[in-house]
Amino acid sequence: MMLANKPNGYSSSVANTSEKEVSDFSESEANDGGNRVESAQPDLVVARDESKWVWRMRLLVAFVLMFAMIAVCVGVYIDGRNSEQENFEKDFEGLVDKLVVSFESMVKQRFGAIDLFFSDVTVSANESWPFVTPPEYTRRMKAVHEMAALFLSSVLVRVTDDQRTEWEEYAVANQDWKRDGMAFSMGMDPADIVAAPIPPTIMDKDTFPDEIVVDQGPGPYFVMWTMHPVTNSTMPSKNMYRDPEHRPIMDYVVANRRPAFGASSDYTDPGTPKVGRYIRFQQADNWEYQDDPVAFLQYPIYDKLGEDRSVVAIFFTTVYWRTYFNGLLPNGADGIYVILENTCGQQYTYQVDGLEARFVGRGDLHSSEYDYLSRQSNIDLIFDYEPGTAGQDDDPSCHYSIRVYPSDEFRNRYETSEPLLFAIILAAVFVFTAAFFLLYDFMVERRQKAVMKSALQSGKLVHSLFPEAVRDRLYEEQEAKSKAATWEAEGNNNGVVDQKQAIASEYPGTTIFFADIVGFTKWSATRTPVEVFQLLEALYGEFDTIANKRGVFKVETIGDCYVAVTGLPNPQERHAEIMVKFSVDCLAKMRNVILSLVDSLGEDTENLSMRVGLHSGPVTGGVLRGQKSRFQLFGDTVNTASRMESNGMSGKIHVSQSTADELVKLGRSTWLAACDEKLPVKGKGDMQTYFVQPSSLTMSVSRHSSSYN
Repeated sequence: MMLANKPNGYSSSVANTSEKEVSDFSESEANDGGNRVESAQPDLVVARDESKWVWRMRLLVAFVLMFAMIAVCVGVYIDGRNSEQENFEKDFEGLVDKLVVSFESMVKQRFGAIDLFFSDVTVSANESWPFVTPPEYTRRMKAVHEMAALFLSSVLVRVTDDQRTEWEEYAVANQDWKRDGMAFSMGMDPADIVAAPIPPTIMDKDTFPDEIVVDQGPGPYFVMWTMHPVTNSTMPSKNMYRDPEHRPIMDYVVANRRPAFGASSDYTDPGTPKVGRYIRFQQADNWEYQDDPVAFLQYPIYDKLGEDRSVVAIFFTTVYWRTYFNGLLPNGADGIYVILENTCGQQYTYQVDGLEARFVGRGDLHSSEYDYLSRQSNIDLIFDYEPGTAGQDDDPSCHYSIRVYPSDEFRNRYETSEPLLFAIILAAVFVFTAAFFLLYDFMVERRQKAVMKSALQSGKLVHSLFPEAVRDRLYEEQEAKSKAATWEAEGNNNGVVDQKQAIASEYPGTTIFFADIVGFTKWSATRTPVEVFQLLEALYGEFDTIANKRGVFKVETIGDCYVAVTGLPNPQERHAEIMVKFSVDCLAKMRNVILSLVDSLGEDTENLSMRVGLHSGPVTGGVLRGQKSRFQLFGDTVNTASRMESNGMSGKIHVSQSTADELVKLGRSTWLAACDEKLPVKGKGDMQTYFVQPSSLTMSVSRHSSSYN
């Protein structure tokens, strides 16, 4: 049944060349060829032409095979290298994720141990600072050192001028912690230890055992008190506030109430004034010192817990960075570069090989080739610094972070000779195959080539006109027709009329799409044919592209009406959903096309819009044979879809109850908005119809310009 308000027929688009024209062209070509043959000596002409044609074809095939061989071999080689590159990047990303997560977890645990210890000290001290000596300090601090990987730490208590005398008396009266700490470290009885006495005064930072220098003030003082490890040569009571390197950071820690790092120090030169500290680093039993940098950390100690707390002491300790990169990766995961850097302009490169890390050198030594694989972690996160506060002008401390890269050693493990080997083997197979192919080619006749070429051309033409099942039926019918013609030519015609079986099928589950350009009639009345077709070709060309990507079968265009269907030639379970997404894509694409043509086709072109109608149900599809055979759709579903379009609204998708039911079954009920009034349809009565709500489709089809389901 045909629609009343559309041009007759719902056939698919037909190629510019009809079957009759193709037939006429073939006959003309054959006749011309026959005339040429008859006008010359047949044997010589045919032999010469055959020889030239065969040699040309051989050269062409040889060139194509050589080109194909090179292209495929290069492609295989490149694909192999790309596969190795992908494996390299994938494995590195997995390892670097593990390294960064392990590093951040380790740092949190280590500094959490410091925080937990001194929180306990704060509670025990009961705000009696600076007159505090934590009990069993050496034993407890040893555990903190082992857990946080620290070395050479000291508590610097804050002493004011009016507390100095009382503090000096307190230090002398409570100096037994030094003896007890030495006894614990050496495993001896404290009674057997003779500890050097603590001087009865606050000393300048440059005091040495053989030269005591009294600090002349003024305060405040940050006095070294309990220390670890402690030896007989250890001299508490030094005022570290006189050290110009550490004093600005002390002021910053007190003012901001948060930990801070200093710049990393280099002790590789034993001849420096810090030779004593360098020797102690080399003798440390909890790490293997590799002459690489260490940093001083100042950690605030508070008078009480809570927001209104004040800094009354500073935990001054040494952080050996290399130990923070040990144990981050499993054994065998070697060759990962870690760049340690700070806001003081220092950079150091370490290589992590499984459970061990080693110092590579000063500066950023990674290859810039791997910049795109960089992964970063900021140690400031451990201290809950606010974003953007690191490195400000009033901040004398150094903020540390790490960047992780692969090394050439890590990358080289993924480079093998397999891609080259596969390419060589493939080239050998190509050469071997080409030799046999060329040998076979000598035995192929020209007519066979021509027939094959003609068959390919005919197949391509039929492919563009009909669904696959219909094409197969047409091929079978043409083959039967050829056999019948041969039979008749041999004088076997018995006068029986050929009764051809109709080519038609029932498609039970489809959704029909009708789209019409609103305002097209008025607009086209003032345009030239060229301008009209410029609009239609641009618009429907984009629709065709969307249809191909969405799996929608285009039926035809009738003037400014575009007809398409889902659910055939192959069944589609989600035919209604696919068609709705196709409709949304087309509406969006039409707007882009219209805007792009405003300058060339006039401002009123912008007023054009489109209304869409959808209806789901069974249709009959088939071929009406004739001079120009076409694939057509018939049935009530087609008529109803047309009614949905003609009764729709500009810029909207109008769908029937059956289409709405299909969408609801697919869980897409949120896409629908029921029309306020029912639509009277001849022969069907009043129908409840719906409009698709574009806002509900945003997540599903907003990527229509670059991605299709």
